[in-house]
Amino acid sequence: MRLIRELEVSRRNMGAYPQGHQVVDVSLTKALQSYAAFMGERDEVVFGVAGSALVFGGRTVDRSNLVIREFARVLYERGIGMLVLNRGLTKEELRRFIIILGSKREKIYGAGGIRAVWEKAGITSLAIREVRYDLFSASEEPLLQPGEGGNGSGDLWERFLVALKNGHTAGGALDEDLLDPELVAEALNRQAGQDASFDAANFTSVLLEAFARDEAAAPQARELTNRRFAGFVGKLNPAMRQQFLNAACVSKAIAAPDLEWIVRQLPAEAVLETLEEIGANQESIPPLVLQLLRQFSRIASPSAAPVTPEGGLPGRIRTILKEHASEEYIPESYLKKLHKMMEPDQVPLVGSEGVRDLLETLDQASMEKATCEILLLFLKSGEGEGGELGGYARNLYDIGIFFLRTGDYLEFLKILREVVGGGVPTGVREDVMALFACEEFVNEVLDGLETWGKPRFDEITEVIATVGAPFTEELLERLAESDSMSLRRFMMDRLVEIGPPAAPAIMKRLSDRRWYFLRNLIALIRRLELSDAEEKLRMLARHRDRRVAQEAFRALLEFGDFAAELSLVQDLESPNRQTQLAALEVAGMAGSANVLGALHAMLARPGLSAKDLQVKNLVVQALGEIGNPTSLPLLEKLLTSVSLLRPNQLAKLKLEAVSSLRRYPAEMSRPLLKKLAAKRGALGRQAALLLRGAPGITS
Repeated sequence: MRLIRELEVSRRNMGAYPQGHQVVDVSLTKALQSYAAFMGERDEVVFGVAGSALVFGGRTVDRSNLVIREFARVLYERGIGMLVLNRGLTKEELRRFIIILGSKREKIYGAGGIRAVWEKAGITSLAIREVRYDLFSASEEPLLQPGEGGNGSGDLWERFLVALKNGHTAGGALDEDLLDPELVAEALNRQAGQDASFDAANFTSVLLEAFARDEAAAPQARELTNRRFAGFVGKLNPAMRQQFLNAACVSKAIAAPDLEWIVRQLPAEAVLETLEEIGANQESIPPLVLQLLRQFSRIASPSAAPVTPEGGLPGRIRTILKEHASEEYIPESYLKKLHKMMEPDQVPLVGSEGVRDLLETLDQASMEKATCEILLLFLKSGEGEGGELGGYARNLYDIGIFFLRTGDYLEFLKILREVVGGGVPTGVREDVMALFACEEFVNEVLDGLETWGKPRFDEITEVIATVGAPFTEELLERLAESDSMSLRRFMMDRLVEIGPPAAPAIMKRLSDRRWYFLRNLIALIRRLELSDAEEKLRMLARHRDRRVAQEAFRALLEFGDFAAELSLVQDLESPNRQTQLAALEVAGMAGSANVLGALHAMLARPGLSAKDLQVKNLVVQALGEIGNPTSLPLLEKLLTSVSLLRPNQLAKLKLEAVSSLRRYPAEMSRPLLKKLAAKRGALGRQAALLLRGAPGITS
């Protein structure tokens, strides 16, 4: 969802750059545009926040998208349980909203909570509902008694939620959309941290009520239930996770195969945290811990990870489970170094310059560069399953977008060069380049033309040349809309560089109604030499707009279209003066014998009136564009002609004729230029200049 991505970028940029910086302003503007496009004709849009997930229209929004998950997490941590979007959001309101998202949650709580902060900000086009952290408050009377609820309705997870609420809250049965497993766990963690009277041991005994009416379930329902429990257990803090697993193991409320499956789904970090909790509290190890150890023995196998100097992961676990685990967990050699470093005479003094150097490594750009280098190493290795490599590629793409949005095109080009020619395996390279072919990326690069201007044109040119065809459609769209001549020229140059792959998109747009866009498309057809377009060009040569028709006619002449040349000859011989003049403007693009014959006849025709001289001047220019040596005798005859009535006009025509000689083959025009250079006057001087300056012509 583009809006969420733009909001997340604005939050990151506002945290990385000082107030008023151009990058911050640009990102806010883009976010505001995405907001308006997303709202469309809708007056109100509501997003629910469930831990690290956004809910829209009753469904979770793409939980695999890291950007959306991060945005949801930021909202949730600041106490926002629902975000309501209304039309008419201003840039200042958006800026204040982003400032709130960038504030530390401790600061928000210290200011009276998210509601107080929101009201003080005065944001009216956005509304919020707070996360109810009091959801899991104590209740003396259970809402449902064991055995109630009708024939054991609901699966194990649903009964678990009911029992949980009976023991800790005053409300009805929990709805899955409102309380997914991760949200339940995070709310319990928060309640335990805020309420000193919260007793995890008592909490576990209440949980067992859920399993009093266990029933056989279909395999699909059983798998869904297990997956819910795995998500819930994985999000609990280590202490409550230990209590839950111990209680489930001892009571046998959850079948052993199901419990084993749940444990196997836990992240390695969650398992390690649980073991650390057991070791720190010196508690007995239930049979379940053996299952955890088996899971870690798989991770520590030679095929999964190298053995560390401290004895590998099994040794690390043994250390955790020993007495004084919190001290023995740190290797003794490392502890000695720490103690030595803390001696008064060993603490290094870092000057102000050193502090600045250290701080520079902590800014967002530096961290993104370092992360980028690590990701490239992973991608070059080609090791890992498809999902892992895909995740690396997606993270690399996100960092690339960050560099583009901050104007650091040189850093992005480093990524692109490494991917294309830096040893990345072919399959991985194709996956990364597929990401760089998406609409978001193309728009981000082309937006830089206006955001950063000409100083970035060279870098943008290299990006487009490397990625190629995916830019075609958007370049054409912007070519049709741009008011800047320099930008239009830039985009046409890039389309020409893309070459034949751009041809289908160009041809598809030849039915456009905008004359100026059609003229540019025809110019592209000429530059790309797309002779397959002749049929459509013939139709455009009859276009109602003269400028389009003339450009199409030029293209047909360049491609040597017989019908176009025949029509040109007819126009050159037309008695209508305007038709004749229009034909002369494009005659230089045709070099057929018929066209040359018509032009020669017009130049040899007697008469030196003002109208005759205008026509002959255009004929001389057209013959120069064609550059056929058969025209030189006629030009020499013109240069020797005399007019008593219009000597000045004839002199101008002769100068034009001499100037046109530079466009003919040098070896053919040199004799005539030498003859003219030997004479005095303006013609002689002009011929001498051409002899000295024209390639291949010497005096």
